[in-house]
Amino acid sequence: MDSNKPKSLSDYKEEIHKCSKCGLCQAVCPLFQTTGNECSVSRGQFIMLDGVVKGKLKLNKNINKYLDLCLKCNKCSEFCPSEINVVDILLCAKHEYFKNSIQGKIYSFLESKPVFNTTLTTIKILSNIFSLNIIKKKQKKYPIKAIYFGGCISALKPKVNNYVTNLLNKIGIEVLPLDFNCCGMPFLTTGNKERFIEQAIENIKKLPENCDMIITDCASCEWSWHQYSKYVEDTDLINKLEKIKIKDLYDLICENDLKFESKKELKITYHKPCHTKKDTCDKILNIIKNIQNTTYTEMEEYDNCCGFASYEHPQTLSETKQVRKRKQKSITHTKSDFVITNCVGCLTALKLMEHKTKTKPRRLISFLKDHCKIKHKH
Repeated sequence: MDSNKPKSLSDYKEEIHKCSKCGLCQAVCPLFQTTGNECSVSRGQFIMLDGVVKGKLKLNKNINKYLDLCLKCNKCSEFCPSEINVVDILLCAKHEYFKNSIQGKIYSFLESKPVFNTTLTTIKILSNIFSLNIIKKKQKKYPIKAIYFGGCISALKPKVNNYVTNLLNKIGIEVLPLDFNCCGMPFLTTGNKERFIEQAIENIKKLPENCDMIITDCASCEWSWHQYSKYVEDTDLINKLEKIKIKDLYDLICENDLKFESKKELKITYHKPCHTKKDTCDKILNIIKNIQNTTYTEMEEYDNCCGFASYEHPQTLSETKQVRKRKQKSITHTKSDFVITNCVGCLTALKLMEHKTKTKPRRLISFLKDHCKIKHKH
């Protein structure tokens, strides 16, 4: 076990103290830009948490509400001259509050393994029934063995899972038939660290010894897999995970020069999820811009947060309203038929905006499956 891994907020005392209160985070925080609320930005939150660590303030529901205002977009960390990992600290503070609150007890029940997994299993059964019991194509043997981690939404999209398998087969990757549930991110963001660790351990244990690669098309799922080593203390499990590459599906599509053509003329735009790495974003844009028979329009602030985190915490909806309106406006101005993204959470937020933007949100992989054909491969 790694005894150096932070266990409580007090373990982050030095990190919190490193904050010089320079205020540079204000320039990049999407919530501060729309509200001007000092308590919504990391500088203000660190002032409060410094008081908590020193025993001058109690971690109560008012401070927790300000923690929930954080959209976890990580822009402040990327801009911070002191290189403070803001999200890690705020998630730890959320957990400190969670474990002693009534709200935490409610979430613990709803997110417990029996309740959560039963819900997902029911969804999977219904999805397969309504998808007319899809027969999976038998795969050939390929040198690279991988698991496709579609996340919770894969329970609703068995046809997409089949499409991804066929796509990966074309580039010489065999998809191992494993059934996964959630990556655990929803548990971590509500403060339920124990449940996140439980899910992480379950997912790592499922990985077969002959697995070379974990492939996902969701930026948040990929982010979660990279978080496991921070929280799981079983050295053998972490060693097992570190032997396997975690790869974005769109990196593979771009690296293997797969091209696509839309079945009819369409106008499209793209929303970049906060968890998408810059190099992956570049590859995704390369794929989208090169879809034949489409017109791509870059939306203003395409990489600004959609505000999905605010939907996870309904008590913050009024404070985060302007963030969502800003994204709605950006989408509407493109006059696109589709807004494409690569995160399940972002997709959910964009769908909730659809009645105002009049632009249909789609996961990129779903858009390729439903509206495009593979053009060629060099």
